[in-house]
Amino acid sequence: MLTHGELNAMLYLLDDTDEQVISSVSSRLLREGESVIPLLEEYWLGNSDPVRAVRIEQIIRSIQTGSLTRDFQNWLKSNNRDLLTASLLVSRIHYPGLDTSVVNNFIEKLRMDAWMALYNAGNPTDKVRILNHIFFERNGFKGNSEDYHHPDNSCINRVIEMRSGNPISMCNLYAIVAQKLGIPLFGVNLPQHFVLAYCDDGNKNPIVPFSSPETLNREEYGSALFYVNPFSKGQIFLRRNIRDFLEVIRVQPSDNFFEPCENLEILKRMLRNLHFSYTKTNDNDRKLLVEHYMAIVGMTEETRGTEDNTNDED
Repeated sequence: MLTHGELNAMLYLLDDTDEQVISSVSSRLLREGESVIPLLEEYWLGNSDPVRAVRIEQIIRSIQTGSLTRDFQNWLKSNNRDLLTASLLVSRIHYPGLDTSVVNNFIEKLRMDAWMALYNAGNPTDKVRILNHIFFERNGFKGNSEDYHHPDNSCINRVIEMRSGNPISMCNLYAIVAQKLGIPLFGVNLPQHFVLAYCDDGNKNPIVPFSSPETLNREEYGSALFYVNPFSKGQIFLRRNIRDFLEVIRVQPSDNFFEPCENLEILKRMLRNLHFSYTKTNDNDRKLLVEHYMAIVGMTEETRGTEDNTNDED
């Protein structure tokens, strides 16, 4: 790792007019990775040269983009493709310096509060009602219908801070906490909306365990018993209500609209939403950045038509 002296000497060269010098310094700092970012930020704060400041910012962004790219790739290679990790990856596009421990700590607090209340829950609907109490009454979460297209609605850290979000981010947070408690709630990829399915657990877990796997294995659970809409304060509804919804939006029913989807599909939808938000806010730099990550997960063709397609936006 570079010492302060070595770093200062290298950063001093960032206002050089020789592009080869700039390229050499940038490449060396990029190889250092995220460990050098705090030193770069410290230097940036005390720096008075505007040229050097811009180049430092560019190096920091390049390091963060490279790190996030590797994390996206590692998630894709992972066996469980954890939903919380996927949510944090999307948040880091907008907040590259995100302290993920803040999110993890809050989720653990929700889990603990829910676990204590759930101990005597006797059936699936009781468990959902208790989760609803923890989320919407005790912590004040609600769907954000006032600033629906803001990018923050796609970022789990801001959803926690604001206590509001879009349908998919609200579902994700709710499902993450539920699954940590062994409650089989999984995302359902409806058109123009996103909800959760409570799947048949065969009464395997009549008492919620104190500690459960962070990712439940969908294959261990049966078909959907009923559905939950965290965007509407945990409203419980049935299969026929989904049919009614599809009829209203004039979409032909498909099995995919009644059963849970894979976490990869959820990640793709989160990216699609964030891309749409940047389109609405004319943030072209971040829009292109999202397209970089969309390409990694196999969505290259979609970016060509997302701008005009509002049906998938949550």
